[in-house]
Order: sequence, then C-alpha cells, then structure tokens
Amino acid sequence: MRILHRSLLIAALGVALHPGPMPAQAARLPEGRAVIDRFIAAIGGRDAILKHQARHFKGRFESPAQGIVGEFELYQAAPNRMVTTATFPGLGTVREGYDGSVAWSTNPATGPMVLDGRALDQRRHGADFYIALYPPEMIAGLETVGEEPFEGTPAYKVRVKTTWGEEYFEFFDQTTGLQLGSVRALSTPLGEIEATSVISDWRPVEGVRMPFRLVQRVATIEAVITFSELSLGPIPDSVFALPPEIQALVGK
Repeated sequence: MRILHRSLLIAALGVALHPGPMPAQAARLPEGRAVIDRFIAAIGGRDAILKHQARHFKGRFESPAQGIVGEFELYQAAPNRMVTTATFPGLGTVREGYDGSVAWSTNPATGPMVLDGRALDQRRHGADFYIALYPPEMIAGLETVGEEPFEGTPAYKVRVKTTWGEEYFEFFDQTTGLQLGSVRALSTPLGEIEATSVISDWRPVEGVRMPFRLVQRVATIEAVITFSELSLGPIPDSVFALPPEIQALVGK
C-alpha cells in the first residue's frame, strides 16, 4: 500500500505541475489492438491464418544447464486440440494435451494428471488454433503500456487481459511487428511460476509466418525448442485421443 500511495502522489503532482495534454511519449503509443493487428498482418493476415486447420511440428528440446536433450513433437488442430510429446533418452517421455475438454499430462516423475483451474485455462488458451487472432472469447483486453527493449530489441509492451481474469505481458518488435516473447505466471503443481518466453526465427510456411525457435526461462532453468520440420494439413482424430491412464482418471 505504501508503494501505491507513493505512485498516486507522484501522479497527482504531475497533474498539478503539468496540466494539459499527456506527454508526447505516451501519446505516441499505439493502441493495444493496433499492435496486435499489425502482428497479424506481419505473419500473413487473418485470411491466411484462417485458411489452415491443422499443423505438425517436429524438433529438438534442450535444457543446456541440466544436460537434457530430447526430441519434441507437437500436433495441433482447429478449433482447440493439441498434443505435445517430448522424449528424453534414459529419462522417458513427457506428454501433454487438450482434447477440447480435458487438459492432461503424463510424466515419468509425476504420473498422469488432469488439469483444472488456472492451469486448465492456460492449456485451453495455448491449444486454441487461432490464438494469433486474439479472439474475444479468450481475450478481454489489450493495452500498450510502454516501449521497452525485449532481448535487446525495441518493443511495444502490451498488457493482455484474459476472459478468466489473468493478466500478463507480451512484447512486439517495433520495426517488424512480430511478437518477440512474453512474461507470464504459469500455473504448475508447485504453484504459479513466472516464465519468460522468447520467440524467434519466424519463417513463411504456406502463406503464414511461424516461429521455429522457442526459449522459456524459469528462474535459472532455460529450455530451448528448435523446430526442424513443420507441415500444415489434416491430422487423424486418434492423435488427440486421451491416453488410457487419463481416461481412467476422468472416468471415460
């Protein structure tokens, strides 16, 4: 509360000493929706995004500090189905998914789990095939809150408000309009953990630009996913079927 009072005092002094229009820097900031619309145009446009209904990524997962290397695969289909598989020699396979209703994971360390609460909301969000369009059923508000370097690149910082009450920040390249990354509190079995995600190596694939490199940092741990293959096309429904151990948990 002391910090809040101090902020209010500074704001009040600013109004008293400098009445009239907002400072030029604030006035220059584009609206949040304008930043997103520019991003959508930069990756190919709304029509090109809606043209596709499924995608399949294959690549490599690395956590250098932990000496972990494995193969990574992602299947995703409209409107909101997704399955990821990470296979690590000597450690086993970690799978996560969402079938449009149930969010789940299987991990040799923790066993099978069904997600609920904020974790379910975040998985449902990530599984939305057209999330790049920031659909109103997911996104309640977008606000550009400043200009701030992200990984050394001048960026617009946008506060994203979801329809389930979550807020987090995304960063967009001021020059290209492409998304650079985000800072978000992820819901995990250990509680909420702030994660910084870095998105790069955008490449055109059948009319839509897609990122081929993802980095996620949580505390001192860094995970890197590098995609080597990406195809857009039909995926069998069986790929998204709940694993037997998850079916047992949900009574299916």
